[in-house]
Amino acid sequence: MEGAETWQRAHSAANRWLGRYSDTWTRQNREDLAQEAAIAAWQWVGELERPERFRAAVNTIAMRVRGRALRERRRREQVMTFLAAGSATVEEREPHVQVVGRRVPVWRVRPWLLWALDRLGPLDRRMLLEFHEGFCCAELAERFRRSLACVKTRIHRARRRVREEVEATARKAFGIDLVQSPKRNEGVQR
Repeated sequence: MEGAETWQRAHSAANRWLGRYSDTWTRQNREDLAQEAAIAAWQWVGELERPERFRAAVNTIAMRVRGRALRERRRREQVMTFLAAGSATVEEREPHVQVVGRRVPVWRVRPWLLWALDRLGPLDRRMLLEFHEGFCCAELAERFRRSLACVKTRIHRARRRVREEVEATARKAFGIDLVQSPKRNEGVQR
């Protein structure tokens, strides 16, 4: 495939993919995002093992480019809000998450999350992290040479284990009584 033709195919595929998002910011920046995704795909196309997957690869790249741009935009807005809110307390400006029904600063939850991720097996940890980086389950199935159902199941179970570990750590930190919930199917009469 010739360079200009590759770039044109990547640009039109990225532009079509980005057209699925109806938010104002994406519509306003669609052309810039499509060009950035096309350039990344054009540079990467030489490493593509299966040329028939080119369009899917471009879609994934466009999705990641948009995600990165949105995260950067949010970061800039937070900085501007932080600078504008000179009278607000530090606690009001920090991002928080809900854990076991309490509002907890992200800086406090982050070590709990890292500890919970370390407790996962290496394959489950890699699958979960790559899934949250933007890889779809089909891509992960191909990458790890597993069935699609296997990948979905492993990601689902890994997320549940991480959530349970973080919640257990939070309960200990907050002094909340650990009420043992019955295991699934325990007490079920058949």
